[in-house]
Amino acid sequence: MFQHFIVYLFAVSPLVSLTGAEAECPLQLNPQRVVVRYGGSVEVNCNTSVLHKGMGWEANEGIVPKIINQNLITWRVSELIDWDIKPFCYINTNDSKQCLIELPVTVYKTPDSVSISTVNHRGPMKEGQQYELQCDVHDVAPVQYLTVKWYKGQTLLHQTTFSDTDKTPVNKTVTLLIRPDRADDGAQYRCEAELDLGAEGPQPSPKYSSEPLNVEVYCAEAECPLQLNPQRVVVRYAGSVEVNCKTSVLHRGMGWEASEGAVPMTKNQNLITWRVINLTEWDMFPFCYINPNEGAQCEVKLPVTIYKTPDSVSISTVNHRGPMIEGQQYELQCDVHDVAPVQYLTVKWYKGQTLLNQTTFSDTDKTPVNKTVTLLIRPDRADDGAQYWCEAELDLGAEGPQPSPKYSSEPLNVEVYYKPQHSSSTETIIKDDKVMLDCSVKANPAPDYTWSSDHLNLNISSSVIESSALSPGKYTCTATNSLGRDSKVFILKSTGAEAECPLQLNPQRVVVRYGGSVEVNCKTSVLHKGMGWEASEGAVPKIINQNLITWRVSELTEWDMFPFCYINPNEGAQCEVKLPVTIYKTPDSVSISTVNHRGPMIEGQQYELQCDVHDVAPVQYLTVKWYKGQTLLHQTTFSDTDKTPVNKTVTLLIRPDRADDGAQYWCEAELDLGAEGPQPSPKYSSEPLNVEVYYKPQHSSSTETIIKDDKVMLDCSVKANPAPDYTWSSDHLNLNISSSVIESSALSPGKYTCTATNSLGRDSKVFILKSTGAEAECPLQLNPQRVVVRYGGSVEVNCKTSVLHRGMGWEASEGAVPMTKNQNLITWRVINLTEWDIFPICYINLNKGAQCKVELPVTVYKTPDSVSISTVNHRGPMIEGQQYELQCDVHDVAPVQYLTVKWYKGQTLLNQTTFSDTDKTPVNKTVTLLIRPDRDDDGAQYRCEAELDLGAEGPQPSPKYSSEPLNVEVYYKPQHSSSTETIIKDDKVMLDCSVKANPAPDYTWSSDHLNLNISSSVIESSALSPGKYTCTATNSLGRDSKVFILKSTGAEAECPLQLNPQRVVVRYGGSVEVNCKTSVLHKGMGWEASEGAVPKIINQNLITWRVSELTEWDIFPFCYINLNKGAQCEVKLPVTVYKTPDSVSISTVNHTKPMIEGQQYELQCDVHDVAPVEYLTVKWYKNQTLINETTFSDTDKTPVNKTVTLLIRPNGNDNRAQYRCEAELDLGAEGPQPSPKYSSKSLNVEVYYKPRHSSSTETIIKDVKGVLNCTVKANPAPDYTWSSDHLNLNISSSVIKSSALSPGKYTCTASNILGRDSKVFILKSTGIRPTFWTVLTVFQLSVALISVI
Repeated sequence: MFQHFIVYLFAVSPLVSLTGAEAECPLQLNPQRVVVRYGGSVEVNCNTSVLHKGMGWEANEGIVPKIINQNLITWRVSELIDWDIKPFCYINTNDSKQCLIELPVTVYKTPDSVSISTVNHRGPMKEGQQYELQCDVHDVAPVQYLTVKWYKGQTLLHQTTFSDTDKTPVNKTVTLLIRPDRADDGAQYRCEAELDLGAEGPQPSPKYSSEPLNVEVYCAEAECPLQLNPQRVVVRYAGSVEVNCKTSVLHRGMGWEASEGAVPMTKNQNLITWRVINLTEWDMFPFCYINPNEGAQCEVKLPVTIYKTPDSVSISTVNHRGPMIEGQQYELQCDVHDVAPVQYLTVKWYKGQTLLNQTTFSDTDKTPVNKTVTLLIRPDRADDGAQYWCEAELDLGAEGPQPSPKYSSEPLNVEVYYKPQHSSSTETIIKDDKVMLDCSVKANPAPDYTWSSDHLNLNISSSVIESSALSPGKYTCTATNSLGRDSKVFILKSTGAEAECPLQLNPQRVVVRYGGSVEVNCKTSVLHKGMGWEASEGAVPKIINQNLITWRVSELTEWDMFPFCYINPNEGAQCEVKLPVTIYKTPDSVSISTVNHRGPMIEGQQYELQCDVHDVAPVQYLTVKWYKGQTLLHQTTFSDTDKTPVNKTVTLLIRPDRADDGAQYWCEAELDLGAEGPQPSPKYSSEPLNVEVYYKPQHSSSTETIIKDDKVMLDCSVKANPAPDYTWSSDHLNLNISSSVIESSALSPGKYTCTATNSLGRDSKVFILKSTGAEAECPLQLNPQRVVVRYGGSVEVNCKTSVLHRGMGWEASEGAVPMTKNQNLITWRVINLTEWDIFPICYINLNKGAQCKVELPVTVYKTPDSVSISTVNHRGPMIEGQQYELQCDVHDVAPVQYLTVKWYKGQTLLNQTTFSDTDKTPVNKTVTLLIRPDRDDDGAQYRCEAELDLGAEGPQPSPKYSSEPLNVEVYYKPQHSSSTETIIKDDKVMLDCSVKANPAPDYTWSSDHLNLNISSSVIESSALSPGKYTCTATNSLGRDSKVFILKSTGAEAECPLQLNPQRVVVRYGGSVEVNCKTSVLHKGMGWEASEGAVPKIINQNLITWRVSELTEWDIFPFCYINLNKGAQCEVKLPVTVYKTPDSVSISTVNHTKPMIEGQQYELQCDVHDVAPVEYLTVKWYKNQTLINETTFSDTDKTPVNKTVTLLIRPNGNDNRAQYRCEAELDLGAEGPQPSPKYSSKSLNVEVYYKPRHSSSTETIIKDVKGVLNCTVKANPAPDYTWSSDHLNLNISSSVIKSSALSPGKYTCTASNILGRDSKVFILKSTGIRPTFWTVLTVFQLSVALISVI
């Protein structure tokens, strides 16, 4: 024992010399705490990283004698039977100082048995009487970790914990008072003993349960002879209450039992009153009792409800601002604050004065709570301007206040956006001076109006037209806003000479699926000289003796059909009525994808989704809708007039947040063909696109105060994607902790900062751990608790205490305040703060206890000198679809960990970057952004902004510094909105090929009917013959063609032939066949071609051009017809013959060795034997990223070889990158799908680059586990050299342990053949110098111990 006492003395005495910077004992235990079953085995390692003269373990079992030549020793016990064991590891350092670390050991034993019983009772229980249940837990240890839980069925009723400090096994008895009622008859009660030994104990915690106790309850045979008046009370919190208790029987005493207002037993009265003036107890159970002369005591309970009306009731929308869209779903939220008891609360929703919904609550809380209730609404146009509100009503029954208290929110005014919708689709108007064609319709936003008719030559934007200014006929008005459009047909009639044509069509409009059948009746009630149908399919010759004739087609395959019924009246000229025909085709497929992105999305960044709808017609009736889950996000309609099937691509910009992680996006194509179309409208949906969102950690609060307790944890867990890593820092922690949770019982009171970090950012939370009793935290308050100071600015912080002390002061490298004894408030003050890395500490020497301290977090900042934007390795206009890199340079800013660099296009945020560097001194930062501009970006302005967000203590708003805008010019090729357009020949109608492009395009026209070269973008239709005219717009980036089909009525009509298909794409050597069809009488038709010609045939209306093996590259087949009335005409068939490349290869030009960072190199892609080259695109990829593409304007139709080059300037990040090129033949909708693609093998690139550290300086706090890490990436691998006033040796390692060094500056230089880069490490040491009182206290303790010896 004497030997152990000497060891302990040596462990205490050297504390005088160990209270400075290197105070902690240089030992680490693994694990740091152990939990062992009694009789179980245990082993714990003790290691050190310092030189020593011996280390060992002291313990009642498993002692390890002092060992000199090892740095790791193990305490090991195979069968631990000592309940109160306190092992410790000690070390004798080379400087003759001994120190030790004690190992916390918990030895436990699970209970031998757990049993339940009733106390002083057997048999059935009586309703309303009180009984005591007992739970006995035998032989369990340690009892401070024991919890005894009571259950009725599966419902937890109560639980008991223990504060006993016994470490050896004990028996524990716990009781529970119950008052069963008739509902408890047959109930099962049980108790459970749980040993919760913490994270180091067995998982899950051991639980031992009693057998169930079955309860039988008898109902009372006769009621108690007491009457309460009133029988139930409802009282406002802090209000007054009084209740009479009356009897009519003789008794030996009666009284009131209650936690407030109890009435002692009274013998000579038959009425007693329970009275409370100011009732402030939420959970109150008063009862009146009586001892009758005959019979036992009985009682009657008084039900008491204490209520509080809400402090406020408010309404809001969830995740939405601005107008709502008709038909979409929105969520309203009602917040009711501080109301009780919630079981009597009803939250009601109103629209205007109409009750929509109501919610009640089953919670049994009696104290005030906050409640949030939501309501889903799907507003329509009638709701525009509606007011929603919510009301909280406390219905406390007949005994409560009347009427029931009601508290309402302010009204929420709703604006609803909805598309135009006419009350009727047609209206017949009799022409008159005072009668108008009124198309006005309600819509929000207000609609624009367009009119169309065979009788109109002007564009009219008014909603109203005077009928007197118009000719009889049909006028279609379309009202359009951002949500959609709706059309109305006005049938204008007139009496007299101008009367309309006396024909009625039934139906008046038809909608037919392509290839479907159709029939329409034409009827008249007047005498006539003949009537008939004119149509390219199903024409009905003139008939004289009928008043009803039918246009009928069994398989309608002509997209652009204009049938009309005509009549020759006995009186008057011929007239006609046109039949509107809409031929539709549902899409072949609908698909969704992301544009230029793969993998998870980043929260807050913008992404583009793309919906592709293939082969649909007519597109003017198409609506593409975007959904997230079941919520409609957006919809797009089209104004194109194409009648033939087209492909449509629609995009949606989204900016996902963390709530969108796992969301499903999808798009839907709907063809709304009106009342005459299929019902319901055909809808085709894409597969869902599952979105994964990456988002940084974000705690719900930045601070949390914790009262230290065995069962309370510091829980830093937070949601983030990817999952975060956790780090903890505190003056009270010596170990690195990576868990998100720490037991509070293992910590000293103070502040603990937890930082959760993933690849997107980090977020910190401060836990303030408090404790009652001797272990309380340091009694100092700083005001403010954290400061943010501009470099060179002034700062002052007060340090205050409310306890007696022997002195307090400030330690700081600037502004230190010497120890002061007679003051309770001292101020740290600096007029001109110029130290970047400052750690001021306020300390106090307590009258009772040692010295303690509180550190002041100081952030010194500097705003950037400049922020500039530029393009990387590029000047001049950008090319649409190619990738470019923008660079933002932020100069001389600190500290960089609070810096965010944001990228904007116009006012739209595109991206943002934060930094994890720990540099406190100013640095320069360069951030880049990859963009792929399109034609809409021509003239756009990009800029970058540097924001220093220094928290609540920093300047408000956060300082922001923006670059000058970068004006972007984008070159893009011509692209027409539609590939074909049908024109009716007229003096005022033009063939307009004008299209936007940069540079401005040149125009060329081709047609069988043109003999001149035309360079204008516009031609008058009146100067041309009916037929097809192809206009091609061309600039340096490419070309686009548009076909105008010019039609005319009368003798000049176009050639009555239809080709199916209208264009063919054939692989060289492949087969092809095309039908040529007519619906008119003729004198012969045939095919002319260099292969597969068909001679003239007279008695057929369909002939086929067919070639089984097409080997002619330049072929021009055409179908011709000799009309009965008129000359011969023909229709040419466009034929494209293609060949995929024999090979695609990649190589470097004039270079074979590794590339040097920053130098320029040329890559070459060779594509062999491909045709036709005008449809070829060569694309360049770096890994999976498209970096460039090239198209060709050559008109060669035979196979050629093509060589394309790419200039690159690789950097360090490109080391081991793979480049490849790809040849794609995009032959249009008629070509193979998907387009044929042929890729080269990958070219692996090795890049040499010099070392480059991420920061030039780093401050390190000296620590046993801390290192100066100079490791840096470079190729070839670098050599390392170190220099310092404190180093005498040559060090070639990239890493040095900080514990082996003296404080100061250490410069590390990394070098390879391309250059070198240096980094300065500033090594600091923490701690407060020992005060006089610390030295004196330890000295006195040492003298006292020696005296005892």
